[in-house]
Amino acid sequence: MGAMDAGDEQDRAIRGLRANLRARGPRSAARRGLQAAAPERGSPVRNTGASARGERSARRSWRLIAIALTLAALACAGRAARANAQPTAAQPAAEPARPAFDHGHAAWSAILAQHVVGDSFDYAGLAADRAAFDTYRASLAAVGADEFARWSERERHAFWINAYNAFTIQKVIDHYPLESIRDLDRAFGLSSVFANAFIPLAKLDPQRARSLSLDDIEHGILRPRFADARDHAAINCASVSCPPLRAEAFAAAELERQLDEQMRAFVRDPRRNRLDRERDRLYLSAVFDWFREDFERDAGSVRAYLKRWLPTDAHDFVDRARIEYLDYDWSLNDARRARP
Repeated sequence: MGAMDAGDEQDRAIRGLRANLRARGPRSAARRGLQAAAPERGSPVRNTGASARGERSARRSWRLIAIALTLAALACAGRAARANAQPTAAQPAAEPARPAFDHGHAAWSAILAQHVVGDSFDYAGLAADRAAFDTYRASLAAVGADEFARWSERERHAFWINAYNAFTIQKVIDHYPLESIRDLDRAFGLSSVFANAFIPLAKLDPQRARSLSLDDIEHGILRPRFADARDHAAINCASVSCPPLRAEAFAAAELERQLDEQMRAFVRDPRRNRLDRERDRLYLSAVFDWFREDFERDAGSVRAYLKRWLPTDAHDFVDRARIEYLDYDWSLNDARRARP
């Protein structure tokens, strides 16, 4: 029985008791009993039966009074409980738990496998059917700071590489068709597209309170926090001279192997780095010039870094050849553009 039902029952009991007391006149009955029991002054004791009945009637009356007081106290408690009782608010239905983050990035791998074509990317195809791509990016944005902090260093490293590549592609397909991602520069090229803050991952980077830019991820997170020059072969800036996109996502469990393969392929790619033995020239991607300090940090010099990824029979040539840096081709690495 709830507090309200108990209080109502107690009120009804008290009202009935009060009516009974009024009908019987407990105080009058008590007085009559006492009067009958007391002998008149100067008279002999008599009428003992009436006196006994009066005493019993008085005891019953006092018992009824005691019961009435107890019920009154309970009634007060019941009314207080009713006054304090609040209707139970309906509890909202529990939200379904968000699935654990997929550190294998399988959804991203499926998209890359479908749209990476050689060293180019099928932007038009993805722009025409982007539902799975948008879902994947939403999964990146759904990661909370507390969850992210519990990840291993390799899980965070792979996350940021994949995020850079995914949001670079988003920037292109949001404005496709384009001749170059640099067409999206602002203020006549004074504000780079790579500095545009549009990536909703700021909660994962306590140093920033706004949306992130591609530059924030590359120069503010990947380079200083993970300090691995192989990242330059893993992130793609949607341009012909960039290291090509890998046709699968980077995953923590495979990250070392994947980064090794990316840098080895980039260094040995004759379209981007070329050993010209006839001219005794080493034609290198501008990446090795722009980020020279990263390669020197990891290997002591650009030449020493290159030798890590080249066959041993090329090492002597790398040591003596003159280095020249190639012009960077910012044309969109679009699979649907005819290329020589």
